[in-house]
Amino acid sequence: MTVGRRAAWVVSLLLLVANGVLGLYNGVTERNDAPTLFQSSVRAGVILYGVLGLVAGWAMLRRRPWSVQAAIAWGVVITYVAATAALAYAGDHATIAGAIASGIASALIAAGVVWTARATSGADARIVGGDAGR
Repeated sequence: MTVGRRAAWVVSLLLLVANGVLGLYNGVTERNDAPTLFQSSVRAGVILYGVLGLVAGWAMLRRRPWSVQAAIAWGVVITYVAATAALAYAGDHATIAGAIASGIASALIAAGVVWTARATSGADARIVGGDAGR
């Protein structure tokens, strides 16, 4: 693995694990702070990205091919939460432009994590020659 890929792997792994721990912690400790259905969906997303962050982090640590799918699932949820949390909790003080910007920023970060999972897990490895059974 090149130095650049190793650095991306370490950063992505730390991001997934930290995000997973914080997502689970916040989702559990702030359970009474979601009086509306919209806020409850954001809270459920926080718990879900916590679980998915830890699962994807474990899969990337073990370099499992399915770490790509786990990172994609994490990325979808993290993008949803980032784009909707301000709208759900800030009400009239939130702007659509801010929600879109945070959604795009989160999607770009998630895309980097997915790329790293793909580049470091062997998910895109091709069978070369006749050594498939080795």
